Amino acid sequence: MKKTGFKKRKAILKLLIIADFVMLFCMTASLAYFTSFDEITNRFTAFPMDILLFEEKFNAISSEKKSTLIPNTLLPKDPQIRNTEQTDVFVFMKVTVPVYSLSDVNDDGTIFNSQHRQEVFLLKTEEEKEAAANSFHTKKNDDDTEYWVELPSFEEGTDHSDTMRTYVFGYCVYLDAQETTETLFDYVELKNIRQFEVGSGDILNVQVDAYAVQADGIEGIMKTIGDHKAILTAEQLTMLYGMIEEPNGTGNTTG
Repeated sequence: MKKTGFKKRKAILKLLIIADFVMLFCMTASLAYFTSFDEITNRFTAFPMDILLFEEKFNAISSEKKSTLIPNTLLPKDPQIRNTEQTDVFVFMKVTVPVYSLSDVNDDGTIFNSQHRQEVFLLKTEEEKEAAANSFHTKKNDDDTEYWVELPSFEEGTDHSDTMRTYVFGYCVYLDAQETTETLFDYVELKNIRQFEVGSGDILNVQVDAYAVQADGIEGIMKTIGDHKAILTAEQLTMLYGMIEEPNGTGNTTG
């Protein structure tokens, strides 16, 4: 990892004392065994900074509907991040999806492609929910700015050789106090898989982790240009997320 202008810290306590430097928070939401939602907040009191990861439409679904996820059926899952404190922050999401050796199956149960390593779920936006592929809110908005920017250099399992595949995204502008991001995606869909290809006791998680980095005082990062928020490039967001990935960073995640 290249140095980013911040001296490496050997202990969390030292980072907490130096309040002008970057502080990190993270939260987690999980779709566990197709049914559960969970979150955790890690707080440090040296500087007022906190974020909320929430899924409004997913939380509104009845427990009965969450109890069974039908293949090829969309289930609302709409992760967003809200800045719940007064400190301006840059935010990030990491999504983890399980990978299995699966056959491709038609709606009638016939196989059209033999077993190969692939993700069990598809993640889809409202605009592209009919497509047989992942989609995220990385399209241009009316102001010609991106919402989320993918950071592939931090993603793991991209060749599907591992049991998990991760996606990492940064939001291109900082969040003011109480401001909320766009959703990263809007639905999760279980692929049409044969039951015996997944262990009967296996728990399948779509895990979402959220992170924040203080927006002020970072060398090489301008949060505003004139009267407007600066639009960060993929390179700038990669540098910021690298602070979270440092071994001595203060962020913790669970799932």
